[in-house]
Amino acid sequence: MPTATKTTTKIPDANSLKRDVDAVVSEVQDLGAKVSTEAQEQVSQLADQAQAKIAETAEKVKGVAGEQKDLLADRITGVAEAADRVATDLESNNQQAAQYVRMVADNAGKLSDTIRNNDVDQIVNLTQDFGRQQPVAFLGAAALLGFVASRFIAATAQRSVSANRSTPNGATRTGYSPLSGTTGTGMDGA
Repeated sequence: MPTATKTTTKIPDANSLKRDVDAVVSEVQDLGAKVSTEAQEQVSQLADQAQAKIAETAEKVKGVAGEQKDLLADRITGVAEAADRVATDLESNNQQAAQYVRMVADNAGKLSDTIRNNDVDQIVNLTQDFGRQQPVAFLGAAALLGFVASRFIAATAQRSVSANRSTPNGATRTGYSPLSGTTGTGMDGA
């Protein structure tokens, strides 16, 4: 007859359990500290990379803005010179109108010099200061610039459309004419 063998399982005592739990908690805390440190390092590296990219992009934007600033200064100088010529032509016929036009030409010349002789950051600061000191004039100037810009864009777009419709010999390409409501080559007068 088979005899039953008795296996005894040793039940750990409270001190042994406490040591095991303390060891696991300590390992988890160490692992958590390592993960936290590594995460902080990675976040720090990402933040440094982001700051470097932002600085690089800001420099590129400033470079482009600087080029556009110089182009704008040249355009304003052209407007000032044209206004000065108009003032000279008006002097013989209408002295008061010539005086106003010359004042506009002088102010445009000063604006051009200010734009040309300051960097982008300084121009932004000057604009902000002007907006704080003269809010009504600032809003009026902004509205006027918006109107001028919209007219310029519309005129540029209109010239672009008419240039695309012309052939090298000056004839109009085949297509719909919105003015006459007809289609045709435009070469035969129809």
